[in-house]
Formats: sequence, C-alpha cells, structure tokens
Amino acid sequence: MASKSSRSAPARVRFSSRVNAADASGFPHYDELAKLNADYEAAYERLLRQRRTERQTHARGTAAAWARHAERVRSELAAALGLARTRRSEQPPAEVFEHAEPLGPAGFTAGGAAWGAPLKASTYALPSAGWNGADLGLLELRPRDTKGPLPAVLVLPDAGLCLNGCESPAAAARGIFGALASAGTTIGLPRLPSLEAFSATRNKERLLEGACVLGEALAEASAALGALRARPGIDGARLFVAGRGLGGLLALLLGALDERVAGVLADAPLAWGGAIEPVALEVPGAHRITDLPEVCALLAPRPLLLLEGAPGTPQDPVRADVRALLRAARPVYAKARTALKRLPAGATAQAVAWLQRQYADASPKASKAPVRVSKAAKAYRAFAIPSYRTGSAWRQDASKLRRRYRAQIGLPPVSKPLGVRQVGETALPDATRFEYLIRTGPQTGANLTFLRPHGPPRRRATILCLPGSGSDVKKVEGQYAHEVVAEGWNAAIIDARAALYPFCPGISEGRAIIAQSMHDLICALDAVAARADVDPERIGTMGVSQGGTHSWMLAALDERIAASAPVCGVCTYASLSRNVRDERYDSAWLSFLDSHGIYYYTPGVLELGDQQDLCGLIAPRPFALIGADKDNCFPLDGMREAAADLKRLYKLLGAGTNFRYVEFDGPHSMPEHSRKTAYAFFRRHFGSK
Repeated sequence: MASKSSRSAPARVRFSSRVNAADASGFPHYDELAKLNADYEAAYERLLRQRRTERQTHARGTAAAWARHAERVRSELAAALGLARTRRSEQPPAEVFEHAEPLGPAGFTAGGAAWGAPLKASTYALPSAGWNGADLGLLELRPRDTKGPLPAVLVLPDAGLCLNGCESPAAAARGIFGALASAGTTIGLPRLPSLEAFSATRNKERLLEGACVLGEALAEASAALGALRARPGIDGARLFVAGRGLGGLLALLLGALDERVAGVLADAPLAWGGAIEPVALEVPGAHRITDLPEVCALLAPRPLLLLEGAPGTPQDPVRADVRALLRAARPVYAKARTALKRLPAGATAQAVAWLQRQYADASPKASKAPVRVSKAAKAYRAFAIPSYRTGSAWRQDASKLRRRYRAQIGLPPVSKPLGVRQVGETALPDATRFEYLIRTGPQTGANLTFLRPHGPPRRRATILCLPGSGSDVKKVEGQYAHEVVAEGWNAAIIDARAALYPFCPGISEGRAIIAQSMHDLICALDAVAARADVDPERIGTMGVSQGGTHSWMLAALDERIAASAPVCGVCTYASLSRNVRDERYDSAWLSFLDSHGIYYYTPGVLELGDQQDLCGLIAPRPFALIGADKDNCFPLDGMREAAADLKRLYKLLGAGTNFRYVEFDGPHSMPEHSRKTAYAFFRRHFGSK
C-alpha cells in the first residue's frame, strides 16, 4: 500500500526549469506545438491553392477532357453529399393540399415592397418527400391572366442568423425574385424541413449517417424542383434555380448536379471550399473533390448569373468572391459560348432583363430523362452486436470492422513517430518524471510525460492517462497520475489531442478530426511500448470525457492495449441525436450533439456501427465502462444501451468476467471513487505492483 506522503505528491509537482518556461497551460512545451500548428495551416493553404490551380488546368483543357472530368467530379460530389444521381422518370407529386388566392399590388408584400402586378398564390404539400419522410411545402406565385407555358424560378431561401434555420418565403421573394414574379415568371418558394432545421447541430447528425445537411437540403430542393416542373403551365425547358446567401450556394450545387435545372441565378452565395469551413457547411471529403469556383464551371453550358453581395457585418457568414467564381468558370463558358455574367449588388432591373433573355434562348431538353438527385441508400450498423448469434461469427468479422473503421476515421495505413526528443527529467518524491516531445508528422506533435516509480528498474504495468478536452498534462498529473504511481505502475500522460490545435483539417478532407488524435496516440504508444521499464503485455488506458473517448477508441484500434477503463466517455451516437439536456442533466435544453465539438464526429461511422459495436473490438480484452447518470455529454440511456450490447458480446465470447459496467450518481466528472474503480479493475487483470 502506498504511503500517505506518496499520495500527497501532486501538491509538490514542479515542472523542470531546464527547458522552456511554462506557458499559460502550465506545461512547458505547448509553444513548440503551436508553431508546428501554424506551419500546418500554412501548408494546408498551399495545398488548397495547388488543387485550385489543377482544377483550372482541367477547365482550360479540351472539351472532351473537361466533360470526362466534370462527370467524375459530379459523381464524387454527389456521393460526398450523401446523394444518388439517377435518370428515373419523374412522377407528378400527389397534391394533398392546395389553396389558391389572387394577390393584388397590396395583397402580398415581400421585404416591404408590394408586388407590381396582380398575382395568384397557390400552396401545395408534397407528402413524405423530405429526407426523413416529412412533407415538403411549395408556395407558387404566378401572374394572373397570363396564358401559355411560363418560365419558372425555384427560389431557395437563405439561412437565418449564424447559419441557423432559414428565412421566410416572403423574405426569400424580396428584391430580384419579387420583380421576376411581377415580370411574368412563376416563382416557386419551397418549404424544406432541412432548411428550417439547418444548423451545425443538424450537420453533426447527418455526418454520422454518411451525409451532410447540405446534401439533405439539396435532396429536398430537387424534390421541390420536380414538383414545380410538374405543375400545369410550367415550361420545363425554362426552369431556373436561384437563391441568396445559403440559397445561392445551394442553387449552384443543385445546378451542377441536377440536369433539370435550365440555369442558375446566385445572389451573394456563401463561400465554400476554404481552409476553415463553418461546421454547418462541412461536406465529407469535399476539399479533395472540388470547390465552389469549379462548381460554377460545372454548370456550363447552362446560363449563370452571379450577383455581388451588399456589405455585411463581421457576424455574417463569409460570402464568395464573385469575381473569382467568374474567372474560374469563364474558360468553360467560353468554349460553350453560353451566358455567364456578373452584376453588382442590387442590380434588380438588369438581373430581370438578363433572365428574360435567357428564357428566349432556352431550348427543349434531350429526349432521355435528365439526371436528378435524391437521398442515397446507406447501410446502418453493418456490424451491429445484436445481429451476432455466436462468438466465432463476431471474431471472423472483428478484423474486417477494425480495418474498415480505420479507413472510415481516416487513419493512415501506418502510424509511426518521426522522432522522439526528451525535453526534461525531474526527480519527484514518488517517481522520476521524463518529458518528451514526439513528432507525429511534419507539422504535428504530441507531449508525453512518463512517471516511473522509484525502485529497482523493472518492467511494470503502464497506464496511459489521457487528458480531456478541458485539461492538460499538468491537470492530469495533479489529479490522478500519482495515484497510478502509488499502485506501483508507470503513468504515461499523453497529450495527443486535436483539441490542442486551433487548426486541424478533418471532415472536408474525408476524415474525422479525432483521427489526428488517434494517429498521435498510436505514435506515442510506440514510444511507450518500446521502453525497457514497460511491460508491453500490460498497457492500459483511462481518462475522462475526451480522454475517456480516446481510451476506448485507442484500445479498439490498437490491440497492444491490454485493458481499458474510460470514465464518462461512452454512449451511443444514436442517443446523442434523440436526447436533449433536460432537468436531469443541466437544464440547458440543448441537443447532446452540441455537447461535443466537430472533432468527435466520424463521417459515415453509423454505416459500420455505433459506439458499442466499435467498443466491441476491445473484446475479449478487459473493458470497464464507467459513467455518470447525470452526464451532460453522454446521455444515460445511450450509456446503458451500449453497456447491454457489450455485456451480451462478452458473454458470447466466453469472457463475461472481462466486462464491467459501473454507473455512479453524479455529473460529467471523474471523482475519486470512479478512479478507484478503474484501479481495482486494472489490479484484477494486471496484478498489483
């Protein structure tokens, strides 16, 4: 049993003064990592510029080469958005509700301006046409007393404040679009559930499914386009898509993917494809596929009008550089000899006149059915634990799941450190502290603080103590690393978290940001396992919050981890989507999805499995799931569901005693009793001292 003086050692912790002075976080080596991260961001900016240059090369190539390239980009972009492109023939949508009324100049206002001509407004419902089966709505405004097939514009709404929700139909119809209705164009204003719920929160949910909220909105907008196209008196060859802000971005994307779009009018579209993307606009792997300038080129030969935005506020989402979009599209449009134009903000009369000229030049579509987009079918939990009836069946699939999970998360085939440099050594009352900086890539690194108990050198069990998102090496050492030492084990504190870095490319590069943490941890594990004072057969992981998540994830991905005991780090992804933080937790009334930053979300992970299925990769190695019943990051029902599935799996594998579920009363935390539970678990499987 450790002495009382050993257990009080954390109060006497001092960092070595022989290396850099401690920073604001209390650890002396973060400054070097900050410099590496700045280099990383600069290198990534150069990479994006290089890709943009290569895309411009494609645009300047031959027409045939561009056509092949464009079709490949469209297919890859649709897949990244979670969409399927098909030529299925269209069926007119069932109209479960219709209401029509005449509107005079004073009968309906948009943006404070009355319509200049009498209109007829009709509303329609598209049953079960939404992403999750909800009804879509369509408000149709057309001039009264106008005969013959009319041109039409589907107007997609802009987002609300801070990219949350969307503007009303009346607001969407203001300015240019209201003027179009008065000038003899039918205007379709859709009500899309995806845009009403548009947010970073919604995108996290879609990313887990292997899609994104932009893809969800495009699928619903495509359905609304089909409904407008099927309306009597609409000329399908003159059906344009338009929008302002987010609506402008969606109009450009829809036009690039859906051949039914005759042309696009984008008013101050949002920027898309830069180094740092708003979470709501993240599309898995998009940066490797295309960017907004190339999307504009993909629209050729269909007419494209780009309007510059009025000056905004610093709080507004970043608008695209319309001049840069025009330059990128011009080479392809020049070959096609079709209309490409830029207008200044507020040029309403010129925009209406331009669109009317395009109506006159529009020609009927080809006889074969045009390509349209819709929600792609996705697998769900292909490796779900409840689907297995025998342990042997799971064992056969476990290596396949691990391999596919590594690819899904975006880990490189091999994770090896580029270098390990010792930066400090300090004698403490109960241990010797060794400090290392581990280079895990040209611009990435990790901190390793290794505490070895005093005594004769020998191989010992080693616990990897992994910091949470709000902690660091100093906090972990002060909280519990010396308790690990008191058990007679080495304590290795590895600060390898993407949360350390202000910049870390992830979703848009086709990987989860947490993959950077996993890569760094595996590199650091190499350094730990190679030490002469470490028993490589007895390496465990523990931590709280992000450290708890890292604990189970590292054990699932790397079989060198012999046991894992995360605290407040496991639930189901599904429970994050269905729960809100109510009175039981902290009364925040936020989605549990917002308890975690974007680093936590792996695109398409639910196609493979939920968290318990991935934790199952640890089996039959010892695993203790320790959690709080009032945890505002990991909902209780999701934690219990995960534990029930894991208990079943361990029993199937004949290793029921290797799994333990411990639920304690309290909030998101790592109290002393939870740590003691973890130590007792490790003692049972590693032995004492």
